[in-house]
Amino acid sequence: MRILASPAFANEKVNPYNALLYRGIESVVVETVVVETVATETVDSTIIDSKTIANKAIDRKTNNSKIIKPSVSEYSHKKAFLGKYDIIHFHWPDGYINQRSLLKLIQRAFIFSLIILMTKLKGAKIVWTVHNIAPHDAYHPKLSRLFMDWFINRCNGLIFMSEASKTTFFNLYQPPATIQYAIIPHGHYRSSYPAAIDKAIAKTQLELSPDKKILLFCGMIKPYKNINSLIQNFSQAQLADYELVIAGNPDSLQLAKQLQQQKGNNSSIHLFLRFIPDAELHVYLSAADVVILPYKSILNSGALLLALSFNKPVIAPHIGAFVALQQELGSQWVYSYEGDLQTQTLTSALYELEKLERATICPLENYDWNKLAALTVAFYQHLFLPPATRNQQVMS
Repeated sequence: MRILASPAFANEKVNPYNALLYRGIESVVVETVVVETVATETVDSTIIDSKTIANKAIDRKTNNSKIIKPSVSEYSHKKAFLGKYDIIHFHWPDGYINQRSLLKLIQRAFIFSLIILMTKLKGAKIVWTVHNIAPHDAYHPKLSRLFMDWFINRCNGLIFMSEASKTTFFNLYQPPATIQYAIIPHGHYRSSYPAAIDKAIAKTQLELSPDKKILLFCGMIKPYKNINSLIQNFSQAQLADYELVIAGNPDSLQLAKQLQQQKGNNSSIHLFLRFIPDAELHVYLSAADVVILPYKSILNSGALLLALSFNKPVIAPHIGAFVALQQELGSQWVYSYEGDLQTQTLTSALYELEKLERATICPLENYDWNKLAALTVAFYQHLFLPPATRNQQVMS
């Protein structure tokens, strides 16, 4: 099984998600079979799991089966145009056309569309993992929407990370009735970063008060992440037992200046407005008592899994992927709130998290990368089954 992924490993230093997934996929052992087409077969169930999909093919195998291991290549237009692949797996397709220049947008959309049509003619299945339904900050929203409508209608399979993101997607788009989809969650980040260190040592390294609890936001700072509101509400809450730490690189000098102005002379707020390399990230998370992700909108969040991987409870809005994690792990790990972040919301969330009991280690067994990789490969295989033998819905 040859897979061309965009991206596969190229963004590992920025976000390990893709590299973790595809290394897991390359370790999966796949049994390819010649499947007998059973024209009279019907499937009564509307929801089946990915393991069942693989077993359905294997149960009908002939003597022509063989064992192979998937291979993953980094996407390029040249590879897609000249090579032959079974799966073309995209993660952020809108990134190819989200350009300031209208002329460049049109040029890129034309080239990308041509590549998609060529790969489908060669028999490849197009898969999209729906991290975001649309760009957070699209330069040309209407054109981006037209492009995404076109792209979705060329996809063979969609992967969602939660039931909530699937629902949001189908409320916004109308994909072909034959499109297949799976719900495969975001994996954890344990073993992806240096191990946690002693909290007191971490506070000393960051020059934080040894006797205060730390409320942490860590990650790239963009307008939709609502950090301005976080600073404002934290200042108004006057939480004597807490300090707020904001660590990450603002996406503009203007936003950085706004955050500095909002902080003012408040000694309980610490701004580390720069890119935080992987080698330092564990220090900030080790110092934290609670992580907060006050986003205005979100579909999926690697930052949430990162915090939980370091066994830190999270405060987040009751939207997107936060909902599924809160339902599975409980409010002691993901404390969600309705509506916009307010001073009282922040105060109440911290108070409730202090009362709630939780284990020392956050239970993330269902978010192990080997398991998620196996489910992804099973979904790939599912796309090649005869239509009469498969369902539209595939649940992990």
